[in-house]
Amino acid sequence: MAPQPIIDSHIHLWPQEMSNEASHAWMTPPDMPLAKQHLLKDYYAVADQTHSSDADVVVRGVVYVETDVRYGEPNGDVASWTKGPLDEISFLRNVVEGHYGGRDTEMLVALVPWAPMDQPTHILEEYLKLAEERAGSQTWQRVKGFRFLLQFYTDQSKFRVVVLSSNFIANLKLLGKRGFSFDIGVDQHSAGIFQLEIMSKAMHRAHEGVAEEEKVIFIINHMCKPDYEHVFPQNPGTLRGAFDEWCDAVSAMSSCDKTYMKLSGQFSESPTSAGLEEDIAAFTKPWVRHIMSCFGPRRTMFGSDWPVCNVKGPRGGKSWVAWKDVVKLVLSDADYRLTESDQQWIWMKTAGEAYCI
Repeated sequence: MAPQPIIDSHIHLWPQEMSNEASHAWMTPPDMPLAKQHLLKDYYAVADQTHSSDADVVVRGVVYVETDVRYGEPNGDVASWTKGPLDEISFLRNVVEGHYGGRDTEMLVALVPWAPMDQPTHILEEYLKLAEERAGSQTWQRVKGFRFLLQFYTDQSKFRVVVLSSNFIANLKLLGKRGFSFDIGVDQHSAGIFQLEIMSKAMHRAHEGVAEEEKVIFIINHMCKPDYEHVFPQNPGTLRGAFDEWCDAVSAMSSCDKTYMKLSGQFSESPTSAGLEEDIAAFTKPWVRHIMSCFGPRRTMFGSDWPVCNVKGPRGGKSWVAWKDVVKLVLSDADYRLTESDQQWIWMKTAGEAYCI
């Protein structure tokens, strides 16, 4: 059987000069294993099975998602305080324009850079202009959406103020009007279910009064990072546990038009006792089953979260293969009743549709 073509909907890259705490606050020395360059040549080293006798997939393209590069306090000249994210775009331009080789140019099919979604809309508009200028025409054509990580807003009041603000909603509408999507990064595990619940409200508000063709596309990252530690009710008087709350919130998010979900990022959330691929596929089954019931295969996509998947992945630096195998086990599970066509959507076609590739 010929290898299954896939689009990896979620990877990260950074050059050596950005592999430090000065560029990424989370690259804290001395024990951060990701604080070194990660380029597409490194991705190929684990994901390319072309010369393997048992190759079961072949990567046809990848979607780059921003890496939470440092930026300054929003004040004064926009180009000055957004220098970090603009430098990130310059790096991507070098990749697209062939500075890292022709294969990389073809492989990087979509880009999701950072954008200041929490700022007044005129600031976002100015930033988008700066980003387009920095990208150049060839690279800008591959910019399909933007992300502003929300998972770090662990204070519920602050999260609500930001996400339900008139600026944030107006900015979501602006992205939709300009044909861009918005990648959602929320975290039940580390922050709380409130992030999902409040984000769902913002998603629906962003579509209110908007023509169908101008509604922003939402692409949810990492299954909303489920809380696998408190699955059942923690208090005698509580009837609902983290799983029930997650199900309700995901159902509400899925009811919003033009919303997609990524099967990605679970090595970071799964308990260390989860085991190897077969165990992880079985352990996450209730969550994946709910995703399938809410989104279906045509709104669900594969994403590796490389190289972050390596940090807690069962195969260390080769955990891209491990996550691919987990998803393969999921899709072949008879309980999901997925046809060959359904599986093709999850491996490739959904990402192509969602990111307009």
